Amino acid sequence: MKLRKRISYWIMPFLLLSFAGGFVRETRALTTEEEKEMGKKIIREIEGKVEVVRDVTLQAFINRMGRSLVAQAGPSPYEFKFYLIKGQDPNAMAIPGGYIVVTTGLIVLAENEHEIAGVLSHEVSHVMARHVVQLMERMKRLNLASLAAILIGAIAGGGGTGSQAVAATAMAATEALALKYTREMEREADQNGLHILTRAGYDPAGLISFLNKINKVSLASMPKIPAYLSSHPGVEDRIALLESLLQIEPKHRVSFRSTGDFKGIQARAFVEEREPSVAVSHFESMIKADPQDVNGYLGLGLSFQKMGRLDKSIEILEKALSLVPKEPEVLREIGVAYFLSGKLDQAIEILESLQSLPHERDQNDDLEGLYYLARAYQEKGDAARALSLFLRFRKEMPDFPDIHNNLGSVYGRMGQKGLSHLYFGKYFKSRGDKQNALLHFSTALKWLEKGSLEREEVEREIKELTRGKEEKPKK
Repeated sequence: MKLRKRISYWIMPFLLLSFAGGFVRETRALTTEEEKEMGKKIIREIEGKVEVVRDVTLQAFINRMGRSLVAQAGPSPYEFKFYLIKGQDPNAMAIPGGYIVVTTGLIVLAENEHEIAGVLSHEVSHVMARHVVQLMERMKRLNLASLAAILIGAIAGGGGTGSQAVAATAMAATEALALKYTREMEREADQNGLHILTRAGYDPAGLISFLNKINKVSLASMPKIPAYLSSHPGVEDRIALLESLLQIEPKHRVSFRSTGDFKGIQARAFVEEREPSVAVSHFESMIKADPQDVNGYLGLGLSFQKMGRLDKSIEILEKALSLVPKEPEVLREIGVAYFLSGKLDQAIEILESLQSLPHERDQNDDLEGLYYLARAYQEKGDAARALSLFLRFRKEMPDFPDIHNNLGSVYGRMGQKGLSHLYFGKYFKSRGDKQNALLHFSTALKWLEKGSLEREEVEREIKELTRGKEEKPKK
């Protein structure tokens, strides 16, 4: 598939969101808390319609990069959360309230970590400046379902005729107003994003190189539109502005620290977004072209793992290990494959050895290895050891989809019923299953000691889930 057929402007989701319309009943400004609640609802809608990536290493990669940028963005009322979804189109999107959604296609397309950081810094800047909310406050109202449909269509690379119709209606109603503000906001996001990049230690040229890549594809695939007719400043204009700003931007304040082998990260992203048979053909071609390509073997091993052909996966990964003995990433995937095969002792031996290795990355643990080591002890019946590892993992990855389910199960085996139901409640809440979440939270109250922090947490969860039920409609 040619690049021009796959490319999708990562600036376009924000354009569509600009046309999405207001989300409030009145013309008053949204409070920060209302914005956070809105963002939470939109994210839940998106999670129900697209495939969220559950690969620990990929999610940890995006989390660490995102956090390093947010740390340099200045004081913020938001608790930023980064979501990685499966999609070949290279997109990123800012959602109100501090949520940022990224596709696997963005990772696959980028040349290096600096380019991805450039895109994320741009989206962080939109959130910090409350650009999305400012536009929504000026647009006509759309309901949650319609707004979510527009966002899903934008981020997933084609939302179907229904969402396109909604977007077209909103565009017709707000084109003139969106034109003015979108130009200003994009320039501000580019400028502030550049500052964030340099303060975080990334090369700001990454943002420019990514824009150049998009510009080349756009020139080849669609007619040139004068900048004054576009709702966004032209890509060439943005590049020119950034290049001028780069001349006066202070040098990096901190040294860039890689989050790992980027080519290995790209291989994982490719496996996530493609059908296993397509991924197998792709990585077999890589190995044929270069029999010493370790990332080709890694991707092929992961592809067979995804297909459920675990013995073949281990065989391929061991070939990679023969090329780079004791390579932690390859060893970890062999350990994971052993776990998935039910060979728990072999999995534990390998994954335990990895936890004692020094890590070059900006982290204390190999998080994927830590998670599967915990699961291996859980399957072996060593609940105490599993709990210790799961809690270490949760500290770094509190929003990982399955961690609360794991903790609920382990606490249950240990006879701690209150905590077990607490975490099962959190698990069902994260899945949008309010009924089962309330069932577990209510049961947890029967076992948790009055006045304990855990009981207070459960009471807050119940209050949040039942908010609005007790309010009687006005006559």
